[in-house]
Amino acid sequence: MAANERVLIVGAGTMGEGIAQSFAQNGYGVRLVDIKDEFVARALGQVRQNVEQFVEFGLISEPAEQVAGRIEGLVTTDMAEAVGGCTYVVEAVPEVLDLKRDLLARLQTADAELVIGSNTGSFTMDTLAEGLPRPDNLIGIHYFNPAHIMPLVEIHRGTACSDAAYAETRRLLEASGKKTVLVRVERPGFIVNRLMGALEREIDYLLDEGIVTPEDLDVAVKSSTGFRFACLGPMELEDMIGLDIAATVSGRVFKGLSNATEPSPLLLEKVERGELGIKAGRGWYDYHGRTREEVLREKNAKLLPQLRLFLEAQHDESRGA
Repeated sequence: MAANERVLIVGAGTMGEGIAQSFAQNGYGVRLVDIKDEFVARALGQVRQNVEQFVEFGLISEPAEQVAGRIEGLVTTDMAEAVGGCTYVVEAVPEVLDLKRDLLARLQTADAELVIGSNTGSFTMDTLAEGLPRPDNLIGIHYFNPAHIMPLVEIHRGTACSDAAYAETRRLLEASGKKTVLVRVERPGFIVNRLMGALEREIDYLLDEGIVTPEDLDVAVKSSTGFRFACLGPMELEDMIGLDIAATVSGRVFKGLSNATEPSPLLLEKVERGELGIKAGRGWYDYHGRTREEVLREKNAKLLPQLRLFLEAQHDESRGA
């Protein structure tokens, strides 16, 4: 039961705070660890704001302070201290190979029996598990930003991952309110990031060629593909359109699609100028004059009604089944 389980989350960044909230909202004790006081304090403050929004939108009935009270912040580099009393570990540090490998090794030195879910959107588990004493207890999990709202977590296994580690991970993720899918053959990017990579490449082409502005592109996607994909998957949608029509359109359009293998020059120019998005105050849009917390609250407020509809639809489907 959740009351007897404590999840250790190492990494109090954007993903770590969202993962912590998901577990805490579903009754789990959470220990959120990072190396600096400011990282942990910022994460705990953001979690409190996010939980208050969940209450505001009727997604949870518990008081925000009760949910937030299940999360213990800890500043340490000692993994033996971090794992004490925990029953599962989520590694959520930045996507840097040496950093992840070093942390995973230290975690297994501290407690080799704990299953570790490594939150990664690009590394295969065979790459991360190389040289570890217990690769059977390491499994890949891929949350999506914002992790406290997005329902999906991809699960991917290395060749040495045990069935027990997979079963425990899937049980825990679904008990924390997430939908899970298994990546049956590991490829960089897994499922969703490969789809988004293909879309991003064509987005880059449309912008570089001056075919559309960033603002109109957002309107186009939100008002068409994004609108449909909110409740109809691509295979369901293709059945609705007709497979014959899908085949005909694909035959015409595929030949003219971008086959670039490098990021867009326009995108790289923005990165060079430090225009990195919300965290920098400017990206494709200008966020100056507003704090990160204010911008995230506004973005989350657009997603939370959609989450409520998604959960209601899932409930109706389960009842129908």
